[in-house]
Amino acid sequence: MQQKKGRPTIGYLRFEVSPARMEVAGRMRFYAADKKESKKIVDRLWMDVADGRVSKRTARKVYVRRKAFSTRSVRSGIDKIFGRSLIESIGAVCAIGLILAIAIGFCSMRKANEELRLSNENLGEEYTDVKNTLTANIAALHNVIEDYEKLTAEQKEQLKDREEDILKTKAYIEELEEKHQKDLSEITQAEEAKLQELVDMINDLDIFDSVASRSGDLYLAARETDYAAEIIRNVLGETDQADGLIQHLEEESSEISYYLDHYPDYYPVNGIAVTSSYGWRRDPFTGEPKFHSGLDIGCDHGSSVWASASGTVVEAGEKGSYGYCVLIDHGNGFKTRYAHLSRILVKVGEEVQKGERIAYSGMTGRATGPHLHFEVILNGETQSPLKYIGG
Repeated sequence: MQQKKGRPTIGYLRFEVSPARMEVAGRMRFYAADKKESKKIVDRLWMDVADGRVSKRTARKVYVRRKAFSTRSVRSGIDKIFGRSLIESIGAVCAIGLILAIAIGFCSMRKANEELRLSNENLGEEYTDVKNTLTANIAALHNVIEDYEKLTAEQKEQLKDREEDILKTKAYIEELEEKHQKDLSEITQAEEAKLQELVDMINDLDIFDSVASRSGDLYLAARETDYAAEIIRNVLGETDQADGLIQHLEEESSEISYYLDHYPDYYPVNGIAVTSSYGWRRDPFTGEPKFHSGLDIGCDHGSSVWASASGTVVEAGEKGSYGYCVLIDHGNGFKTRYAHLSRILVKVGEEVQKGERIAYSGMTGRATGPHLHFEVILNGETQSPLKYIGG
């Protein structure tokens, strides 16, 4: 008998499992192909029980199970389906498959031939269109070539005429150059002399030697330096000499910009009108003639007061008849005073910028009404503020 994975299969018990092993084993499982073989196994089992080789207790632990699948069952199933043997059935199936494959291939080949035929017809039509287009283009190209040959002949004649004109013009230019050579030489020498004069002037430039006391002259000087730098760059180009001259101009221009920022030409308050000018006047309290050292600008109480130029605050507080006042040192010998204030916003030692709000107007000190008393001091001497801030 044949065993599978240590378990008994079809056959006699005495040849498969020893009685001693069956006594200690659990339920013994045997497999049979059909009922006939299952009955044969059971009969053999009880014969062993009758002979005393196997106890009834052990025999009751044995059961026979029919195989789920076997070669014999497959053959019998095929025989039932086709009514013939397995080999004949397989041959019939293969023949049917071959016939189907041939039929499918024939259909596919026929379909491919039809598509190829349609494609060839389309290609033929496209070829005809392309051929007609090329024929038309070739004819047009021949016409263009003929027109070009005619045009070339005409242009050759025109070029000859132009060549003669060019030669005449060249001769005339040479004649003019020869005629005016001396004049051109004199003009070149004059330009070189003018350029040298400009270079010498810039090298010796000290813009503040000719600057007047009005800010308009300073703005004009700043524009002139920018214009001079543009001329230098256009005449001398990107050269070391041009760089040196422009650097000198930039230094002068920077000095002018600093001077302008510290020049007291910013109107200090949004006033209504000048109520008392600089110079001699009748004192409003005593009625006697007295020198007025500043400019009184009438304004509303609490109007913003702005610095007339950049500088450093040197006084900020109450000062006699001035009341609350601020004194700013602008450098370059200039100082400005703002008096009769109602409130001061800066402190001594603080740096302020031109146009920065420093206080509010009022009528503190010796004043008959709300206004701003504004003074300009140059090198210790009061000046007419109108010379700087205008009327």
